[in-house]
Amino acid sequence: MWKIFFEYSDGSKCTLTGKHKDIPLRLAIKYQSEYGVHACKSTYQQYPKKNHEPMDLSEKIGNLEKGGQ
Repeated sequence: MWKIFFEYSDGSKCTLTGKHKDIPLRLAIKYQSEYGVHACKSTYQQYPKKNHEPMDLSEKIGNLEKGGQ
């Protein structure tokens, strides 16, 4: 399971949740282009939290494009 947290300049927030073990590259790019373009902060968190540190969504996309996690 994973979640993406978007925070915007007006203080609003948006959270997206997926049931995949890790986010597929196509979804990460789609959500970044739809929700992250205007966001001040986009954070990706894979669960369980104790095993995975939160990271910037654009960093996660870069890792997925390189073939890593």
